[in-house]
Amino acid sequence: MASPARPVAAALRDAPGAASLLARWEASQAISRVLAPLARSVAPGLDLLKPGCCELREGVLWIAVDSAAESAKLRQAAPRLLAELVSHGMQVYEMKTRVQAGNTTYPGQGTVGPSSPGLEYPPVTAHSVSAVQEAADHLPASALQSALKRLAATLNRRRERA
Repeated sequence: MASPARPVAAALRDAPGAASLLARWEASQAISRVLAPLARSVAPGLDLLKPGCCELREGVLWIAVDSAAESAKLRQAAPRLLAELVSHGMQVYEMKTRVQAGNTTYPGQGTVGPSSPGLEYPPVTAHSVSAVQEAADHLPASALQSALKRLAATLNRRRERA
């Protein structure tokens, strides 16, 4: 007679190597649920509930973020975040961040509308387009020069549509 089916998590708990991995994953998930609301108040676009965003390794919490700005905000808030974890009885001694460049929508995937709802783009003038183009022309060939040229082209298209 075949043994009854049981959940994968239960089977993993019985395997010595997998049990510790599963426990670490469950602890990481619990930590992300505790920190998610606080992290959103620190960095509004940050979603700690995304799969793989939080990982606990030997008392060190690793948080994957989309940008260096989010990383800086989390580092500044680290004492508050760690205190929140301690208040929930979670043993985390240190918090580190890593920027996951593949998660970001930049470059080349900008939005048509303004990034701040309720705030419209200021009117684009010929002077502003020429100022950006002139700045690009005075730079050596680089990623910054390419970005300024793309910005000038975007501003010019926006000016022509207005």
